[in-house]
Amino acid sequence: MWNKKLLQSIENTTTKGEAGFTLFEAVIAILILTIGLIGTAAAITYALQFGAVSRNVSSAKSVIVATIEEVETLRNARRLDFKQVANVGNVDNIGSPNPFNGFSTGFKPVSLNPGADGVNGTNDDLIEAGADGIFGTPDDFLNQTVVRQGYEREITITDLNGSTTIKKIEIKVRYVGRAGKVGEITGVAYLNDEARVTR
Repeated sequence: MWNKKLLQSIENTTTKGEAGFTLFEAVIAILILTIGLIGTAAAITYALQFGAVSRNVSSAKSVIVATIEEVETLRNARRLDFKQVANVGNVDNIGSPNPFNGFSTGFKPVSLNPGADGVNGTNDDLIEAGADGIFGTPDDFLNQTVVRQGYEREITITDLNGSTTIKKIEIKVRYVGRAGKVGEITGVAYLNDEARVTR
């Protein structure tokens, strides 16, 4: 008898303990879970945006470094004389074996193609030879498919304090920043008239 009463008491206690959640408790739990998921989604979105901007900044830096290295290589290889390293309108081609028109002024799209002159950052970067395969003929055309999307570059070359032996090369690159805004990064280098011998 005593065991029967104990068993009934245990069954009553178990039944009361297994009553479950009330509707109010379930709604509160769902609300807390929803707030947590919204916070997680916002953090993931921010991380993806920051990652994209970081990649764009790194790519803009690589454009700057590549441009500076190319200018130095053109001088070292004697493809351009030091006096020819200048923007359009300031190039001195007197006595130089290879005529050069100069680096573009203002912001221009960054091209994957150096154009007919073989130098990046000049006005012919987007020009492709037409059907005849010869540059400078009427069938030449602008090829927008060689544009590096989302990047523009400006190259400014100045003689440092009127010096004829040192030039300042300033490269600005615009890129797509956060929330579609345009960011800009600048690199500066100095070039002297002492070409290193390259082999």
